[in-house]
Amino acid sequence: MTSLLRTLALAASAIVFVFLGCGGGKVGGKAGVLKRVPVVTKLTPIEFTFPAGWYANPKVNPYDLQCMSPSEEANTGVFAFRMVDLEENATPQSIFQEQIEDLRSKRRNFVELEKVQKQEYADKSVTTVTYRGEKDSSENYYRFALLEFKGDTSRFAIALQVAVPSAWSTNKPVLEQIVQSARLLPETP
Repeated sequence: MTSLLRTLALAASAIVFVFLGCGGGKVGGKAGVLKRVPVVTKLTPIEFTFPAGWYANPKVNPYDLQCMSPSEEANTGVFAFRMVDLEENATPQSIFQEQIEDLRSKRRNFVELEKVQKQEYADKSVTTVTYRGEKDSSENYYRFALLEFKGDTSRFAIALQVAVPSAWSTNKPVLEQIVQSARLLPETP
């Protein structure tokens, strides 16, 4: 019975996400107001806030969630983790470094643009680092964010936020707000 309830809860959350996308509507009649969108991964429900107009990437991708800006000049991809599902010696920091090294192996001229920064919030710690890299004939900025939740250290997330260099100064504050908005939702039994 418990597994049936969990399945129903996950299915309902997924349906809500499919219909709402990543904030593609208005809230309270005001365009551009941030909208809370429940983001439910297989095992770890996390909620993020995306600006109006952002939408879920309809293409197959490796993320638990990936949302694109309306202009497609920026996006946020999220991987959600549960410690119980990782190898014994893995830590959030080691998985964070593995994500960075994985992308480094797939890009040319992968250079640190902004040094590692750690910010503390009431409910989480956020560690970020930004790189510049080239793939094919284009250059992008890649901002990695490790989100460690204080209320539940058994779960964490890594966001990879990408923007074209010409749109970085405009999109950086938006990307920061998306990461800052992350919060854990209760797990269903």
